[in-house]
Amino acid sequence: MMDKKETEKRIQEAIKQITERKFKQSAEISVNFKEINMENPENKLNLSVLLPKGRNKEVNIGVFADGDMNLRAKKVSKYVLSREELEDYSKNRRKMRKFADNCYSFIAQPDLMPVIGKSWGIVLGPKGKMPQPVPPNADLEAITKKLRDTIKIRSKKNPTVNVPVGTEDMSPADLAENVIAVVSGIEKQIPEDRIKSIYFKTTMGAPIRLDA
Repeated sequence: MMDKKETEKRIQEAIKQITERKFKQSAEISVNFKEINMENPENKLNLSVLLPKGRNKEVNIGVFADGDMNLRAKKVSKYVLSREELEDYSKNRRKMRKFADNCYSFIAQPDLMPVIGKSWGIVLGPKGKMPQPVPPNADLEAITKKLRDTIKIRSKKNPTVNVPVGTEDMSPADLAENVIAVVSGIEKQIPEDRIKSIYFKTTMGAPIRLDA
């Protein structure tokens, strides 16, 4: 278990070294594993973690819906497709991929899930972006806000994962809380003694070790 005060102190050191840029830099951690085969299904990470202090960065949430839900969705997202549009996009895989790449996550009206699975599954499945079904009368603003602050952790062959935890203008205390939430999520699947190191960095900044 990471110590919050110590984590906050090290993040503060990293933030102090940041050179001002013309853009807001993202903050992320790299978690490196040891003596573990990431290709073993038991060790493959496919997690979603809600950042307690938020992402502090806008990401797009796609919505697949008809009728009233479609109209309400357009108030909270610029990436909204109806059943008819879903079927139209499915005729052009490049168009589907572009739409999928523009969105971090998706939600969908439940009765559209079979259509999505049949025609969009080949694009969304490998990206880990199959939509979460939500009731047509759900609070779309609250759901999309939660999804914007929920990050995905997916491992590949290499024994490391890079995970966004916020932006450079967040306080070290808030960033530390997000970092601890992410690491705690990972440790539910991979034991702490299999974590070799954890580094924090901003987009253009130098990495600093958090677990030394």
